[in-house]
Amino acid sequence: MSTVIKYFYKGENTDLIIFATSEELVNEYLENPSIGKLSEVVEVFEVFTPLDGRGAEGELGAASKAQVENEFGKGKKTEEVIDLILKNGEPNSVTSSLKTKGNAYK
Repeated sequence: MSTVIKYFYKGENTDLIIFATSEELVNEYLENPSIGKLSEVVEVFEVFTPLDGRGAEGELGAASKAQVENEFGKGKKTEEVIDLILKNGEPNSVTSSLKTKGNAYK
């Protein structure tokens, strides 16, 4: 069973979360960012938000395009947003797996 790291970004309107494979790989990526390395660092290539929009805990769902645009501006690609969350967010917790309930993550 692999462990994943939750990276938390405290947004102005919506808090955002991504899942990385390890803090060590994130640090290596941040020293030398490249799209090839980003795909190795990210466990799930998607941006999540708590269902109530705030905090780092609780049930998560996929962040909408509008939520992401409100935080980072229009026209950002998923990989750009993930890069920004890795650079400006912080590791929040380690989990042994991603737990799902429907399309939501915990």
